[in-house]
Order: sequence, then C-alpha cells, then structure tokens
Amino acid sequence: MKRFGLVIIMIFCLGGIATAQTESFAIEDVDSIMQTKQKPILILLSTDWCKYCQMQKNQLAKNKDFQKQADNFYYIIFNAESKDSIVFNQKTFQYKATGLSSGIHELAIALNGSENIGFPTWVLLDSKYQVLFRYNGVLKPLEIKELLKAIEESR
Repeated sequence: MKRFGLVIIMIFCLGGIATAQTESFAIEDVDSIMQTKQKPILILLSTDWCKYCQMQKNQLAKNKDFQKQADNFYYIIFNAESKDSIVFNQKTFQYKATGLSSGIHELAIALNGSENIGFPTWVLLDSKYQVLFRYNGVLKPLEIKELLKAIEESR
C-alpha cells in the first residue's frame, strides 16, 4: 500500500513538470477553420534542417505566456520546403525547385514578402490575411510577450 501511495505522489509531482503543448494547425486547413471562427494567424516558417527553428519550437512549448494565449490565435508551423500544393486564402501555391535537390514553397515566399528568406521567420496575419508582423530570427522571451500583446490588440 505504501508503494501505491508513493506512485500516486510521484504522478502528481511529475505531472506539474510536464508542459502543455500548443496545438499547431496545418496550413492547408486555415481557410476552413477561419470560416468556423476568425482569429489572427501566427505562422512559423521553418524547415526540417533548421536547428534554430527546432530551438524556437521547444522554447514556445515551455513558454507559459504563449500557452495561456494560444486560444487567441491559430498557430501554424509551415515547412517552407514542403512539396505539397497548398490552397491558402483561396489561392494555390506550389513547391518551386531551385536546384536538383533544393527548393522553396511559393507560399513561404509570399508570406515572407520576398525570395530572400531565412529561418525561422515569423508572420502574423489578421483575420483578413493581412500581414501585421514579420520577423526573421529567433524570438526572445520579451519579444514573444510583445508579439502576444500585438495579437491581443488585433482581435
């Protein structure tokens, strides 16, 4: 019986250590979810090979402010090298090869505002798909707070 009590105590203690995960929506689902409920759209343009992108995702998973505000916007992680055709804001975007084994998605270029793109890149859109904020690089905790404040003000 003592073991059972110890196990229960450990579960409660360790449960407090776990962090909530903010749900990331697929970019190809944005048009349909925006029809259900319009919110600002926060997009992280990243790639599979980008270590800074992975670091930023991990930071956000642990950021309490980000977790608390997650219901106020749609959070999208978009692989800028995706080869899928994507309909976004009622337009179709394709993968654009730039070499034998390299390329970038036209949607990443459109969201970035130019073909000169670095990773990670943050893009905040309002509910009408207008760009409110663009930032190339890793957001620091204070910058994340400022971004969340901008999201709150855009609602």
